[in-house]
Amino acid sequence: MKAAEQKVRETATALHDAIAEARAAGLHVVWPRTVYDLPTIAVSETGKAATTVHVDMPEGTDPALAGKAEAAAAKAVEKTVERAK
Repeated sequence: MKAAEQKVRETATALHDAIAEARAAGLHVVWPRTVYDLPTIAVSETGKAATTVHVDMPEGTDPALAGKAEAAAAKAVEKTVERAK
């Protein structure tokens, strides 16, 4: 196994263990949408952790429309997360 692969596997296992411990301690952890969003992982004692939502829009899309799309997506995710609790 190459060093880069080994590092990813060890780090993934450590992250898994840390999240499992946090959840066992009563914390809510909201997983980000992509690997690039990992630094924004949400951890909350109250369950009000913000969910990261990103909507890919074609270049040149009106920023107001893109904002509305992201708001709608975030609202849908929050409803889904609420139902799952």
